[in-house]
Amino acid sequence: MTALSASRSSRRTFLTNTIALSTSLSTLLPTLPSHAKEKVPITRELVSTTFASIKDELTSSSGVVATLQKLIDEGNYEDILQYTKESDAFFRKGKLGKARKLLTDDTLKGDSVLMSNAVTFDLIGINRASRPGKENKDEQLRYLQELKVDIQKFLELESTIVVDNE
Repeated sequence: MTALSASRSSRRTFLTNTIALSTSLSTLLPTLPSHAKEKVPITRELVSTTFASIKDELTSSSGVVATLQKLIDEGNYEDILQYTKESDAFFRKGKLGKARKLLTDDTLKGDSVLMSNAVTFDLIGINRASRPGKENKDEQLRYLQELKVDIQKFLELESTIVVDNE
């Protein structure tokens, strides 16, 4: 027997033994319970709270829109660059993402992804108009206006949610 054939033989034996062992163990070991994430019941309070936090970002003096407006008015381009990146994470991914999970209409769930993406594009537009050498206040304000419209459009989804036990 050559070294090559011995090597193939030992690999084949190893694989055969491994398969046999794993098959034996799978029949002997009890099946583990699945740990699927439990579905949180959709309540009117949960829906209201979730969408109120989004509305605050649109209307509050400390919300995303007001903060961006203030930074644009001050011409603080460096802070705008940083804030638009942070806003995408905590606002779009966090707050809009949480609200999207509450939607009960599958078609609107798909539409909500597009709306959420529009918010990202608005933030990217503000960011681009704030980059060194490309600072453009008119563009910043145009994208800020689009951001307001897109958030308002997303807020309209609240009325479509069917609440459990209602």
